[in-house]
Amino acid sequence: MLLFIRIFLVLYGVIAIGTGFMGVTAPFDAGTTDAMTDNNHRYVAAIWAATSLAFFYVAWYPSEVALFRFLMIALFIGGVVRAVALINYPPTPFLIFLILLELIPTAVLFWLHNNLLNSGSL
Repeated sequence: MLLFIRIFLVLYGVIAIGTGFMGVTAPFDAGTTDAMTDNNHRYVAAIWAATSLAFFYVAWYPSEVALFRFLMIALFIGGVVRAVALINYPPTPFLIFLILLELIPTAVLFWLHNNLLNSGSL
């Protein structure tokens, strides 16, 4: 069980650093966005990239319960918000995949981690 949790934490960390890096290094296109929107997107991308450090840290130290729970709850809330946003545009298979990646594994990992914690295995 712990190996499964660690694999997903590393996977989320890789996704976070990749997403953040792409957002931080994206070229500015004045034709499609303004400077303030671009600046806000880069700020959020940097936070997302920095969050990868927390995923890697918790994968190494899974007994960090508060940080683990924060990360799982944050991902789950992000998935819920993305699912609600689908009322604004048609869902694509990739968006549905991302939403499911944020909703299903996080709930399972939260439950597995809680079971390990209650059994004294962490």
